[in-house]
Amino acid sequence: MNFYNNEALRATLMNHDGQYQKHLPLPPGVSRFSTPAEFVMQQPAENLGDGRVKLSYYNPDAKSVSVVGNGGSFQGEYPMEKDELGYWTVTVKVADGLHLMRYRVNGALINDASLPLYYGAGEPRNGFECVDENCGWYLMQDVPHGDLRMEYYRSSYTGRWKTAWIYTPYGYDACEDDYPVLYLQHGMGEDETGWIDLGKINLILDNMIAAGGCEKMIVVMTSGFAYREGEQFTMVGGFEEEMVNDLMPLAEGKYRIRKERGSRAIAGLSMGSAQAQHIAYAHPDLFAYVGVIIGGFGERWLRGDQKFVDDVDFMKQFRLLFSSNGEQEDFCEASREQIRRLNEAGMSQAVFFSTPGYHDLTTCRKSVREMLPLLFR
Repeated sequence: MNFYNNEALRATLMNHDGQYQKHLPLPPGVSRFSTPAEFVMQQPAENLGDGRVKLSYYNPDAKSVSVVGNGGSFQGEYPMEKDELGYWTVTVKVADGLHLMRYRVNGALINDASLPLYYGAGEPRNGFECVDENCGWYLMQDVPHGDLRMEYYRSSYTGRWKTAWIYTPYGYDACEDDYPVLYLQHGMGEDETGWIDLGKINLILDNMIAAGGCEKMIVVMTSGFAYREGEQFTMVGGFEEEMVNDLMPLAEGKYRIRKERGSRAIAGLSMGSAQAQHIAYAHPDLFAYVGVIIGGFGERWLRGDQKFVDDVDFMKQFRLLFSSNGEQEDFCEASREQIRRLNEAGMSQAVFFSTPGYHDLTTCRKSVREMLPLLFR
């Protein structure tokens, strides 16, 4: 079987129905029961190998169609060509991982129901996965799987109802063990589903736990936007108050979470990394592990007139200060330098990870894979 279109990838995208192509639009005169000899349905995104992905969009009446990439290794606009059946196709070459996109049809930007839809870049967008033989660690595998549970809570800061997603590892309901907890926040363009739908955090954890690569843990994810009417946007807003007063009591009151500082971690991507730093540095009595994923480590989190990152004695109380960036990100070297300074001051628990890549969820997946083995050990 061709790895690039195998069961793991289809299952990861939740296309469990092997006949899912029959539900796509059909050309005029073609029946759902047509044989392959009569008509072969085009896959909306087909991995061809070597970073090449063929994208197909059916619209025989369109005058012009192109694919608009969201950035990273999939930037710009790619004109598509129409075949005699009404399919528009183009083959693109991209890096491995998730790529968000839209179609431009007759000048209008649209999403297509044939491709998976994600909430990213602040709105719903199509996306596809480019995978190779090294991507199995974030795809669905034949290992024991944990659960994803949704909880409602009311924010005492805004008065509005919110949802939280809770990952519990395999075996949680079959035992009475208590678990450490990772509070994990999304970026500015995502919501509480970002680490699940785009980041594949549950599959990454399932695969790593099964391989003995990290500790079993509970992961708590919620929306990091907490603003009252009329408030101006800031990276943190009222989320610190909401997290400490509402989210943590909900999670730690309902789930078997160890309540000591050494069993709590807080991390986030981009905007979420700013929130993680702010909250951890304001509440060092609550968190022992901090993760700054595709963010700027040590950006101006103040205590009086002094940057926390320059206060080595303060920072030494954390068991882990993890920072990561894609090597094509603007602030990669600045974060690397901040961690180097802490290492020179004797802080071996300050860790920097970089990988070829951009400010996107693919870099986040690779980063969290590096961070998880360092937690709670």
